[in-house]
Amino acid sequence: MEYLNRDELIRLFKVARQHNPLHHVALLVGLLHGLRVSETLAIRGRDICDGRVSVKRLKKSRPTLHALRIDSDPLFDESPLLELAKASPETELFPWSRQYMDVLLKRYAALAGIHPAKRHYHALKHSICVLLWQETHDLNAIQDYVGHRSSSSTLIYLRADAAQKAQMTVVSMSFSEAPRV
Repeated sequence: MEYLNRDELIRLFKVARQHNPLHHVALLVGLLHGLRVSETLAIRGRDICDGRVSVKRLKKSRPTLHALRIDSDPLFDESPLLELAKASPETELFPWSRQYMDVLLKRYAALAGIHPAKRHYHALKHSICVLLWQETHDLNAIQDYVGHRSSSSTLIYLRADAAQKAQMTVVSMSFSEAPRV
């Protein structure tokens, strides 16, 4: 399971915002709400109300209602969604195909210097889940946030964190001396 760390997310959103603010917002929504690409593309203006976004989850996941992130840092500010929603209440806010979204993410990730294995839209969902795990260590919170019905779907993020720790240990361990027993 591939995900982007904080530095990679910052680089990705800087590049996307510089190239196209609407593309940036579409990617940001996917990250902040842990969405699949089809869930992002299905958001209509009417799904945004009172500073919240209602998401109809796919793959038998539970629907979710999340607060929009209003942030002084434009890279992580969803307030442009409010105007988009007012302007297009009955239509999709991001009227593109899944393939187009994949092309966008791959392009911006490449420009941001992100490893090719991480250049796919679903990595955004994995990224927010890993960040939530790192911040809360609460699998139930992650499960509820992304609408998982089964906790087994959420356990993958715990394994990803453990794998990252193992990789960091191997990279930093010394081989010059044998460990003392």
